[in-house]
Amino acid sequence: MSISFLLWIALTLLPQGVLYDMEATEVVVKTTDAGERYFSYLITNVGSDTAPAGSYEVFLSVNGRVISLDTKTSALEPGKSLLYTSETKFIPNSNKTKPLKYKLKIQSKDARKANNQRQGEIAW
Repeated sequence: MSISFLLWIALTLLPQGVLYDMEATEVVVKTTDAGERYFSYLITNVGSDTAPAGSYEVFLSVNGRVISLDTKTSALEPGKSLLYTSETKFIPNSNKTKPLKYKLKIQSKDARKANNQRQGEIAW
């Protein structure tokens, strides 16, 4: 095979590399003075290229319900992060038996899908 044919195969048939990589970095549960719980969460571009505006969407779900989302995202440079704070507050119930199960998800066509999600559970 000629070098030009191999180059043609590489340029036309192999997927082109995406160099931005969105990471669901951290989810923190905070408590108000009244004892209500709310979520703050961080996403980071850990790739080597800028994530274009609109190339990713961010969703935070608690107990299966989306409580915060960003579908009109801005460009994010490599190494930079965005901090979000949910306005939804959770009031403790009297028996406090049901934990808060959260899931932070980034929908994107970035370099790695494995780091686009973070989930956990917070006990009262």
